[in-house]
Formats: sequence, structure tokens, C-alpha cells
Amino acid sequence: MNRLEFETSIGDVFKHPLIIVTNREPYIHKKTEKGIRVEAAAGGVATALDDVMRTLRGVWIAWGSGTGDREVVDGEDCILVPPDNPSYRLKRVWLTNAMVENYYHGYSNRVLWPLCHIALERVYFREKYWRAYRQVNEMFAEAVLQTGIPEPVVWVHDYHLCLLPVLLRQKNPDLTIVHFWHIPWPDWSVFRVCPQAEELIRGLLGADLIGFQIPLFVKNFLDCVSEAIPEADVDYFHSVVRLDGQLTEVKAFPISIDFEKFNTVASSKGTERRVKELIKKYGLEGRYTGIGVDRLEYTKALLKRLQAIELFFEKYKSMRGRFTFVQIAASTRLQEPYLSYKKSVEKLIERINSRFGTQEWQPVVYIDEKLNFNELVAFYRLADVAIISSIYDGMNLVAKEYIASQVDTKGTLILSELAGAAEELEGAILINPYDIEGFARNIYRALRMSAKEREYRMTQMREHVSTNDIYAWISSILKEIAIIRTHKGKRPRPLWTNLDEFKGQLKDKKPFLFLDYDGTLTPIVDSPDRAVLPEQMRHIIRALSELVPVAIISGRMLEDVMQKVAVEGVFYAGNHGAEIWDREKVIVSHDVEATKEIMQDFLQRVRKMIGNISGVVIEDKGLTASIHFRNVNVKNLERVFRQFNKLADEFREVFRFTTGKKVFEVRPLSAWNKGDAVIWMLERFAPERMPIYIGDDITDEDAFLAIEGRGISISVGYRRNSDYYLKSQKEVEPLLVEILRLLRPTG
Repeated sequence: MNRLEFETSIGDVFKHPLIIVTNREPYIHKKTEKGIRVEAAAGGVATALDDVMRTLRGVWIAWGSGTGDREVVDGEDCILVPPDNPSYRLKRVWLTNAMVENYYHGYSNRVLWPLCHIALERVYFREKYWRAYRQVNEMFAEAVLQTGIPEPVVWVHDYHLCLLPVLLRQKNPDLTIVHFWHIPWPDWSVFRVCPQAEELIRGLLGADLIGFQIPLFVKNFLDCVSEAIPEADVDYFHSVVRLDGQLTEVKAFPISIDFEKFNTVASSKGTERRVKELIKKYGLEGRYTGIGVDRLEYTKALLKRLQAIELFFEKYKSMRGRFTFVQIAASTRLQEPYLSYKKSVEKLIERINSRFGTQEWQPVVYIDEKLNFNELVAFYRLADVAIISSIYDGMNLVAKEYIASQVDTKGTLILSELAGAAEELEGAILINPYDIEGFARNIYRALRMSAKEREYRMTQMREHVSTNDIYAWISSILKEIAIIRTHKGKRPRPLWTNLDEFKGQLKDKKPFLFLDYDGTLTPIVDSPDRAVLPEQMRHIIRALSELVPVAIISGRMLEDVMQKVAVEGVFYAGNHGAEIWDREKVIVSHDVEATKEIMQDFLQRVRKMIGNISGVVIEDKGLTASIHFRNVNVKNLERVFRQFNKLADEFREVFRFTTGKKVFEVRPLSAWNKGDAVIWMLERFAPERMPIYIGDDITDEDAFLAIEGRGISISVGYRRNSDYYLKSQKEVEPLLVEILRLLRPTG
């Protein structure tokens, strides 16, 4: 998708008022001797988001950091931008110098930045940093509310504004809020060192949608939620978190670049001239050329890269005088630890050049300045190899910029396996930046690669980046937002605050009560065998069954759930509805017998692949199966998910796979689900009655949908398709008592 296609289609995809919130502003006003000058933000993401706002005409909220910013805004701290074609409002938030030091340089860049890039020795906590961070996030929340836009979509960006989603949710529960996290999200063993870990996670969970760069970061975040907030309902299979009545979807949206822009400039005659000029200027004629383009800071692992280059020249003597590496590294953070890092980089470059250089040749050319776009593209095009050595990176768009500029398809990309881009760019040579020997060896491999292989790899990567460009990235997120916005209109209400409404729906009606077992009648426990029905709950069910039809519907085997409830005169359904006790005989869902052998084959392979992992419990229920992972150590969860999903892909034409509360549910596609069972019992035994269904799991949503418009659905915990929800399983008994009181004759 190119820019023109995006601009012509975006209005059809997205029809909601949009507020974008970022730390940095898209346009900055600076005082000069000749008056105030306007500068547009550099970077493809800022440019693409600017295109979105030009089309949708919303509001962009950001820190007003320019020396001339205050002089051009109106009474609401707003200015229309872009200057050449005013299309949307830029609203500025004013920060004091102390706020900038503590919120931005402090908590954002001395705590969150190194923490998320797993540079723990550089993490530096101060209480004043955290206070400022909270204060600034509150100021941004107030700025959003001051816009006065009715029912907007608020799209928040990056680690500077972790708390903004929950602050907005507290002030306006009806907002649609999205947060995209541009940097990596580490696993729990790393994130747990943050004193405010739980508060940060709760802050993000105020959003309806959280976007990360790659699936690994999604998984890491979900693990952190599970560990930091045990009461949160984490659905790994669908990447959804439910907490305090809020549903948050967590998805990967790999960010990209404007491929067409780089490709067009790289193909131009002007770039061909610049390439020749650069070759002459830096003495690159007849030599292999490598390039690195980075902000000068420690996460890019420039020292590791230079160590590998030094070892490369030490080991491969034939390459001395034949290979020049151009390191472009602009300094953007002029504070510690970046200043010390800069000195270390420059010292190592001096050593390499002194050790191997000659009068005719310099091994490393160091450019400590920000190049203009056209010159940067020229460097990308001329380079035989680009080297990206990040110790950990959200994506690293330099990799994609190099690919888009390689119109001759002669270059090779050496890419850290720890960068997010490594998940997508299969044609790259992946390296471990800590393995200096392997790193040096792969530089040599890249330079000696055949022209045919280089062309094949680069063509493959160019096709991927051109298809998945920055506009496709934005479009995919906006489409997801539109879907979420549609569902929000059907949001379930908390039952106890809407009790009078619920009572009104029951008045003069004859109900049929359907109750799930695990997580509804009993709390979720570590082992299925420990889910014992309390005697008081059994007494309530028996009393209800004397007044109205009652059915217990469970994912357990029919015999198991009947034994555990042990109340006569009620209906039972086991295996998620595939088998039913109609109070006289057992009814088995048609066509499921044929899948029994296939189920046994599947379970045998599950046992072989993950059965030996401590904490995995495989529950064979005959017609269906459950694979529990509640007690699996967090460090083994990735293996469990990877292996199970790989196996599940082979059986998707036979079975339906869903994830409940730390359990994989496996059911034949032909088998009845809970919704089918509810409809069968209603139509056969009480078609005139109104169904009331209470359940807690994703498998209960089949029943919620089945009775939509006909009855009342109540979820234990927030479920998107229910009419009402209870906050926890502890509220089920009081609700059943209330229903019992309403059903009993008065007088």
C-alpha cells in the first residue's frame, strides 16, 4: 500500500474522530534571528501519522518543546498544522525544565529505556523521576479531555506515556483508547526489577488495544500481566486481558517505512550522482563498503560492532585495504551515559584506524552528524553490506530503509537476531552481537557471497518491505480500532449497579437457568480435581431447581460434573455440550464418535511434545480434551505455546482450539458447543421460557451468542458478548440467592 492508496482509502476504513498523543510534536516552532521558523519532525512514523491527521482532521497532542512554540498557539494552546495546508490541530502540553529532566531524561530514559532494552546496569531509579512521570502523564490526560471532542479514539504512543490509558479510562470510561509500544517489552525476569512494574502494567491495561512490534513482545507482556496482577484474566490464545471490567486486546503490528519514498529517491539520477561523489570523497573506489546508521547510544551495540570489525581485519588480512566501513552516528542525547559512550566509540575507531589504516586507506569512516535524506539514501544504495548490531530493539527501521534503497539488489543485510526486524527479514544474515568471533566471520561471509545469492536475498526482502510498508502498518491498526469501536457499543454492564434493570427483565417471566461449573459455581483452582462444590451452593441449586428448570453445563466429562454437583432433577451437559443428561438418558452429539481415534492420536503427540514439562496437565475427556498450564513455570510457557500451537495447526480441520483460564480446550468441530446444548434443551423441554446463562470462560460465549435477544447472559469477569458481568466468582452465590428470592412466591 503506497501513500496515495492509503489516503484514498483511509476515510472509508476509519470514520471516528482521532486524537494522537506523543511525547514529541510533529511540527516545532523555533526562534531565529529572522523570526520564527517551522520544522517538521524527522522520521517515517511521524510523517505517516501526519498523513493520517491530514486526512482525518483530528487533534495531535504533544510536548511543546520549541523555543517559539508558545508564541504561535491560541488560547487553548493549539495551532493549525501543517503550515502549508492547515488540516488538523496541534495541541501543546507545557513542561517545566524540572519536568523535562525528571520525566523525560529521568524516568523515561534512565529507567524505562534501559529496562526495556535489558541494559539493567544502566537503570537508575529515583523517586522524583516517578513523581514527575505521573504528573506529566496526568497533564497529558487533562489535555486530551480539554479537546472537547465527543467519543474520540485516542491513540497513544510509546513508553513516555504508560499511565495515560488508565488515567483516561478513570476520567471517561467510554473512550476508545489504543497504545502502541515502539520499543521492546522484556520478559518478567527483567521487568520485575522495576519498583513500579504493577502500576505501569495497570496503566497500559486502561487501553482497549495495546500494540507491540513482534509476537514475542506480546507474549512477554502477557506473562508480566499474569505475574504482576494475579487477578487478571489472561487469555493467551486470543491475546486478551480482562481486568476490573476492562477488556484489553494485545497484538503485534510490525512497524515499517515508506518504501516508495526510499525506492523512488534511490532510483533517481540525482542519487546516482551522489553515489559517485561519495565514493570519490571517502576513497571508496574499487573497495567493498559497509554502512551503519544509528543514534549514538548503547542499545545499538556500536562497541560490539567495532570490536567485530577490528577482529575481522585481524583475521582476514586479505580484506585490509579492500573494505571500508562507514559509521554514521548522530548524537541525539547530550547527557550521560551517552556522552561517555560516544567517547568510547570514538576511541575504538581511532584504535582500529591506527592499527590497520594506511596513507591510502582508512578502515572506518566516522560521520558524527545527521545527514539529509537524499545523502543518506545515497549511502544506503552504494553500501555492499549494512550492519545492524542492536543488543535489543523494538524493530530497527534502518534495516528496512537499507532494503528499500537497494534498487540494484546487490547489497547484503547483517542483522542482530535480537532486533525485532529479524522476525520478518528472512533474507538477512542474522548475528549474535555478543558473539564477536561469529560476527566477524559473518561480515566476511557477506562480502564473499555470490551475486546470485545476494540478489535472491535482497529481492525477497524488498518484496516483503514494499508490501508491508508504513501505510499498511497504520491501516492494519486503524482497521483493528474500527472493529473494537463497533464492539464497544455492545459493552456488558456491571450487574450489581444495574440490578433494578435485571429484576425488571425477570418480572413476569418464566426463566430457564443455565450454570457453568468451574469458575462459576466453584472458583478456579490449581488442579481440576480440587474444584469441589460448596454445600451451600448445592443447597441453592437444589432450591432453584424446585422452582424453575436448571441445567449445569461444563467442559468436564458428563459423569464427572454429575458426581460433583450431585443434585437430582436438574439437566447436565458435559464436554462443553457434546453430551447431555436430559434427566432420563444420555444424549451424545452426533458425528463426534468418529473423532475419538483422532483425539487419541492428538493427545499422544501432545504428551510426547509437552507432557514432560512440569505443570502441564493433560485431561482426556473422551470426546474432548483440556491441556492445563496453570502451574507451568513462566520460563517454560513459551515452549508450551510454541509446541502446542504447532501441533494444533495440523489438526485444525478436525478440532476447534480455544484458550480458557490457563487451559487449552480441544473439541471436535462437529461436536455441539455450549450454545448448541442450551438451544437443544430449551426447544425440547421449555421453548416458552427465557434462558439465563451464567458462565466465566470463553467457551461460555457460544451460549451468550446463542441466547442473544432471547434471554440474559451474565459473565463472571468481563466477557464481550455478555449482557451483564460479575467482578468475580465470589459474586455468583449472592446473585443466585437474589434470583431465588425473586422467584419464590410472595405472601
